[in-house]
Amino acid sequence: MQYALALVVVSLSASVVQAAPEYKSDPFNDADFAESPLILDVVNPTRGRGELSLVYSQSVIDKYTAHKGLHLQFEYAVLDTLGVALSFGYMHGQLTSIVTDEGGIIGNKVTKYMNDKTAATQNVNPNVPDYMQITGVADFLAIWRPLYGKVNVVSELDVNMQLYLMGGVGMNGRRAVTATVADNPQSPSDYTLAGGGLGEGGLFGDPKVHATLGAGIEVFVLDWLTVHGEARGYLWPETFKFVYGEQSYLAQYWFVQAGVGFIVF
Repeated sequence: MQYALALVVVSLSASVVQAAPEYKSDPFNDADFAESPLILDVVNPTRGRGELSLVYSQSVIDKYTAHKGLHLQFEYAVLDTLGVALSFGYMHGQLTSIVTDEGGIIGNKVTKYMNDKTAATQNVNPNVPDYMQITGVADFLAIWRPLYGKVNVVSELDVNMQLYLMGGVGMNGRRAVTATVADNPQSPSDYTLAGGGLGEGGLFGDPKVHATLGAGIEVFVLDWLTVHGEARGYLWPETFKFVYGEQSYLAQYWFVQAGVGFIVF
């Protein structure tokens, strides 16, 4: 009898070892796992979406001029990961302290004129590359959104977001701020500036065709509202007469931007 029981136990053990475990996606048959996993649940699909954005721009890596501005951009998502956009904005530039301080570019020229009052030294305008200020900006862009993800906040709130890259072509206006030295300067700051007021220079005076590059992140706050931040640069070929002769170089103006988007359809 003991041998028979042992044989039954061994047989059952062998059958348990041989049988593969069965996986059930809904083990309690209560449909708790009927939806797709959270990471795969795209709450805010982008295909066919139109979004209107208002963006604030602030220049970075400033040399001779700094900019602030506003952009209005409309994007249409052709695919889940690809969209096209039209962007229009206006920049207001201001000369940096490198140019305007008493020990800056203009101040040094005024000092030279104080010591040698000749026609040659009376011109105190800076003669440096990338001195021109951007005014109006218009762009046609392609926007690639390869990554859609989520951040889980205290296990209660899912923050949906997208990372994106952009590239395109556009046109920007430019203006120059001129400096005029006083008739009888008494200090390096005895000069006046003209052409740098808000709106001066128009939108597309002295236009340049540029390439636009950028990258950013967009966070979905509501079904119809997003916030986003990005870095964007405008680049175009330029020439300048340096001390050793005229040379071509790549003009670069870089901005960080933040704004809100309204999904209009």
